[in-house]
Amino acid sequence: MKRFIGIMLSMSLVGVFIVGNAFAESSEGLSAQAAKKAEVGAPITPDQIIARVEKAAKLVMADGSKSMDKFKGDSEFTGNGTYIWIHDLNGKMIVHPLKDTLDGTKILGIKDPNGKPLFSDMNDLCKKSGAGWVAYMWPKPGSDAPVQKISYVKLVKADKDYVVGCGIYCDKATVDKLLATNPK
Repeated sequence: MKRFIGIMLSMSLVGVFIVGNAFAESSEGLSAQAAKKAEVGAPITPDQIIARVEKAAKLVMADGSKSMDKFKGDSEFTGNGTYIWIHDLNGKMIVHPLKDTLDGTKILGIKDPNGKPLFSDMNDLCKKSGAGWVAYMWPKPGSDAPVQKISYVKLVKADKDYVVGCGIYCDKATVDKLLATNPK
């Protein structure tokens, strides 16, 4: 009988351990899963960034706010070192798949380590030109250290005005080349 109780107790502890680990993994949230997916894959090109933004823009244009869940966490819009995020012209982050703590917050005051008001600059560019490239410093997925990034952003008019963006981490020469393609 003591052996039976010992076995049952051991099995119960194993069960608690397994269930506990399952909850711990799910408590990491989709952001951790999306960050992991965003880290892997072949490097993406600027043309692929534009194509990804255009695909996302079509979805947002067609479905507006109803489409936002399709961009959260580990989605088809996350991978190969990059991801789609969406904010509005009023300066509110609508969806950021890797930093979901930004969702619903005012972001126009966010500056990179060099003092650049990146989201304000993105909005200004979109209001002026409709779309283009913005360079700034931002951490790579899975890191806290800001590095050079350039993002393609596009204004999308749907049930409200959205800015859809996607970027790449690259060298200064690539940044300069892409910025030169922006309308003057």
